[in-house]
Parts: sequence; C-alpha cells; structure tokens
Amino acid sequence: MRNGDVLNEPKETTGLVFNIQRFSIHDGPGIRTLVFMQGCSLACKWCCNPEGQKSYPQLRFISVKCVGADKCRAPCVEACPEGAITLSEEGKAQTDRKLCANCGKCAEACLYGARTILGKRMTVEEVLDEVEKDRLFYNRSGGGITVGGGEPLMQFEFVLQLLKRCKERFLHTALETCGHAPGEHLKQISEYVDLMYYDIKHMDPARHKELTGVSNELILSNARRVLSGEVNCEVIVRTAIIPGSNDSEDNIEATARFVAESGGKMMELLPYHGLGSSKYRQLGMEYELKDTRPPTDEQMERLRNIVESFGLKEMTGVF
Repeated sequence: MRNGDVLNEPKETTGLVFNIQRFSIHDGPGIRTLVFMQGCSLACKWCCNPEGQKSYPQLRFISVKCVGADKCRAPCVEACPEGAITLSEEGKAQTDRKLCANCGKCAEACLYGARTILGKRMTVEEVLDEVEKDRLFYNRSGGGITVGGGEPLMQFEFVLQLLKRCKERFLHTALETCGHAPGEHLKQISEYVDLMYYDIKHMDPARHKELTGVSNELILSNARRVLSGEVNCEVIVRTAIIPGSNDSEDNIEATARFVAESGGKMMELLPYHGLGSSKYRQLGMEYELKDTRPPTDEQMERLRNIVESFGLKEMTGVF
C-alpha cells in the first residue's frame, strides 16, 4: 500500500426501519419489542401498516396538528425544494404528493409535529441497542424480539444479520412474513428464528392478486416447504379475516385444509378492525375498505370451528 492510499473500510449493512415498538404483548410470547422493516411486495387493501409498503421513507402529515400560517408562518412552504407545499384558503399547509420527494425538509421545519418522515436507516447495532433496553422484561416474561413490516425478507441481508446477532445474545426471535420471497431466503433465515408467523391471505390465486397485487403461487409454494418441516422453527399460519374479501367459509376451509395437508399444526385467525385507516389519509393514500365492518363474534366462532375440524390448534389473535 503506497503512502496516501486510502484503505476503504467495509460498509456496515443498514436497514430501513419505520418503527420500533416496545412493550408489545402480541406477536409472540411474553413482552416483546417489534421491529418494523420498510418495504413490501404486497399491497393488501386492508394493510394496517401502509407506511411500510414503500421501499423508501414517506412523509406523514397529521392535519389536525397543523396550526396554520397565521400562527407559525408556514416554514414548511419555504423549506420544500420541490415546491410541493402550498397554503389553502384557511392558511393550512397542503402537499402535492406527485411533487413531493419525501426528502424530509418540511418535517425538519415544522414546529408542531404535523410533518414527520417515517423510515430511518439503522445499523444492526443501533436496532439491538433499542431491543436490549428491555432485556429484563424478556427474561422475566419469556419475551424477545419480533421482526415484521412491511415484509422483512425484502431486506434479507440486514434481517439475517439482525436475527443472527439476537441469537448470539440468547434472545427469543420471531419473524412475521407473507412468504413472498425466495425460498432459500426463508430457509436460511429460519436458522435464527424461534417462531415464524406465516400469512396466508386467500387461497384463490385470482382473488389473491385482486386483493394484494400479486399471485399466491410463490406464497403457497414456500408455505408447503415451511410447513413440511424444511425449517427448524415453530410455524403459525395467520389469516386476517376481512369481511367481503376473504371471510367466506369456503376460503377458510380451503386454507385450513391446505395447512393441515402441508403438515401445519397451528392457525391463527385475526379479526379485521380497520384501526389503521387514518394512516392512509396521513400518507395521502386512499383506503378502499372504509365501509368494511369487523366480523361478528358468531362468524369468528364458525370459522374457528372450521379450522379446528382439520385437527389444527386455532389461536385467535389481534390484527
């Protein structure tokens, strides 16, 4: 190496994380920290985390927090390099999403928290530092870390390293996935997973594409591999029950039959709630299921009975 040459250090892998939620009692045993990875190859019409669909940070605008130009002089307007922000007749900031580059300059300028950028580049160590804050609670409750999204496998290398480091630290690990990823990635990452939640949205390929934007062929192919024992971890199949979309008894029967015949033991039904609908407005997205209501207790009981009729253990969860 000659004098003056620069030794390039290998760059540390980073992941795009849109939320880290502590003290969760769902999505795995005990008290858990949920790490939400950005990006998903599906666009489910009922998605309760739409901020995790895109593979880049997104601007969230909470209109009720905008106090108006008469009180704050709207620094966000001047801060936007794209000219995407204008003022309404009432003096409230409004954003042209077609012009917005999600750069975050307006969020930095906003004094009242009306504008924030969802999605942050983090290293494995930075995520672990957050996760480790609650180790005492994990030890006492049998909890740990759950990685979800979005779809975690879209950031395969980062999530693989993260889960590997978690196992080195003797943390219980759970993964939430829709299975729309290379099968080898699923198999490889499962070596560092104690519990896998595997989503199956709909059994009919055409209806699945209509509801999520993609076919279910790869998802079901990977599900067969996962449920037949190719992965060395506990697997729970999840199906969110969305009235008018996938809640027919025929579909749940077909799903339960598929799970049982593939070697699965457990299935969790998640009743729709629609609590994420406000996020769509904040992101400038349309929520197509605004008139959808949660399934009744009677309907959920009928669907549970169908699942159990195939010898599966049914675990009603929280969507």
